[in-house]
Amino acid sequence: MFYSEPLYYQTPYATSLKATILAIVEEKGVKALILDKTLFYPEGGGQPGDRGFIDQVKVVDTQLNKNGEILHQLEAEGTFSVGQEVTLSLDWDHRYDYMQQHSAQHLLSGTLYNLFMIGTVSVHLGQGEISIELNTDALSDAQIIAVEESVNAVIRQNVPISAKTVQQEAIPSLNLRRSVKVEGAVRLITIEGSDLIACGGLHVKESSELRYIYYLRSERIRGNLRTFWIAGKRATDAIRRNNAIVDRVGTLLSAPPEGIVEGVTNLQKEVTQKQYEGNQHALKVASLLFEELLKRKEVVGGIPLVIFDASSWEEVYLKQLPELFLEIPSLALAYVTQRADGKVGWLLCLKGVDEGDKLFKRFKEEALPLIEGRGGGRPPLWQGIGALGEAKEEFLVRAESLLRRHLSG
Repeated sequence: MFYSEPLYYQTPYATSLKATILAIVEEKGVKALILDKTLFYPEGGGQPGDRGFIDQVKVVDTQLNKNGEILHQLEAEGTFSVGQEVTLSLDWDHRYDYMQQHSAQHLLSGTLYNLFMIGTVSVHLGQGEISIELNTDALSDAQIIAVEESVNAVIRQNVPISAKTVQQEAIPSLNLRRSVKVEGAVRLITIEGSDLIACGGLHVKESSELRYIYYLRSERIRGNLRTFWIAGKRATDAIRRNNAIVDRVGTLLSAPPEGIVEGVTNLQKEVTQKQYEGNQHALKVASLLFEELLKRKEVVGGIPLVIFDASSWEEVYLKQLPELFLEIPSLALAYVTQRADGKVGWLLCLKGVDEGDKLFKRFKEEALPLIEGRGGGRPPLWQGIGALGEAKEEFLVRAESLLRRHLSG
């Protein structure tokens, strides 16, 4: 077993280091280096592993293996050898972002506990947001505002955030908000006046480094409430982005920020009215086209029979047809339409036709296979898609033959 001295605890703000390679290993097809010392934090405690470079080779992740060895996982093999001295260069933006998010999570969890005795069940520090699952099923708007105001007040006060190690026997007297899950010496993180908890992760030194903490949303899960937050640069970037969106929407609506909701509401009403007018126009045009079809119909067994290729029809008019079919007392109709993807759409209407279910069964067995068709429905309408557009004429001929035989009795 190889031991790497974890300098990330002693110097969490250091970004480069010279180290010596102790071993070159491969786990699950990934090459990795084990060093005599490292600045790279291995994934743990909800915080992802560090990344950066060793010499000119990219480190894509840092992990602990089952032996507790720190693996610096490489994107490429490089030309490394055991005993070689190398230079570590930390991806500081990635590291510092997660230091901010981790410290913000501690401050949030501590504040929720201090204000409302709401405990933290689990935590995930994601690429875009912090998620904190709480042992409650709801937070009121007033509670969320109180938490936001409290944590951001702590940020403005710029209190220290510190780490210290204590022995297990000291833990009971500390009244931690969460039980300790490790044995032996315990590393504690203190946010002065707000939180004290066991943690093996990396944190910022002062609360002002968190910049701002911002609530995003909540969802219920397993009877608990999962809340989502952002902090640090993520929060200030989101505020700038949201301000830009508000400014752009306000310009488009010719409205100040406080008038955007009213402007969007009015726009929605206009769009709804235009959609209604468009649908009415489409229905009128479809009605005229359908009337022309009915003029050329043939009556078989007392039922109007209509077979046609609708490939020249616009989709907006085809969508109106089922409503028109249902307005007449009897109709036996089949059509196909060519789609842009080379497939065909098909529709069968058997309004007022005796034993329509039996006829559709024969249609499904004898006509649909010609176009490799699939689909379904319920009386009096069935529809679907066929894969063989080139067979649509043969399909219509077969459909007409089936309908004629059935209607003729």
